[in-house]
Amino acid sequence: MFDSEILEGLSERVLADLGGRFGAARFGKGELIYSPFDRADAMYIVQSGRVRLYRSAHDGRQLTLAMLDPGMSFGQVAVLEHELQDAYAEALTDCSVRLLTADALERAMAEHPQLALNLMRALASRLRDAEDQVESLAFRPVPARLAGKLLELMDRYGRVTPNGIRIDERFTHLQLAEMIGTSRETLTKVLNELREEGLLDVRDRLIWILDPDGLERLGRG
Repeated sequence: MFDSEILEGLSERVLADLGGRFGAARFGKGELIYSPFDRADAMYIVQSGRVRLYRSAHDGRQLTLAMLDPGMSFGQVAVLEHELQDAYAEALTDCSVRLLTADALERAMAEHPQLALNLMRALASRLRDAEDQVESLAFRPVPARLAGKLLELMDRYGRVTPNGIRIDERFTHLQLAEMIGTSRETLTKVLNELREEGLLDVRDRLIWILDPDGLERLGRG
């Protein structure tokens, strides 16, 4: 059985029972897992790789809603509401996912209350993240938004080295811009400003955090 936030606290017997109900699928880097035009008929769990959830405007601009690492789930809201998805899910890297159809999810939650509780907790966490993102976009300038996002990426992917904390995942300027709701040109300008201030460095397309306290002060705005 695979690890997941929604499977925490379940007994080996229950995990064995649920394991046989999950399907599996693989997606290549950049491939869409689903779009707003697909019927949401399954809840997904990232087994390996990384998935991006995003929305797209009519002019082509995109806003990243969440980046999901192994063990994290997505698609739950649309499954439970039996409505169309309002976001895209894209494989940021080659990835494999496990999926549970809507009917199977409903039966599993009825049979195993802990699963339903875990699902509620996961949804509550996503809601908090969405509220924080709305607040950031509405009230914080781009430098503060970028500082906060870099600290989040540092917490998730950072590795302490003698030369600073290296974020061990590569992100393009466009990807970073879509995470904080700005243009690639503005992102590049602000990133260079933070570099000149000695808060970070960029080497081999990896970001090194040199002054986490300084970034935190900037992120508080």
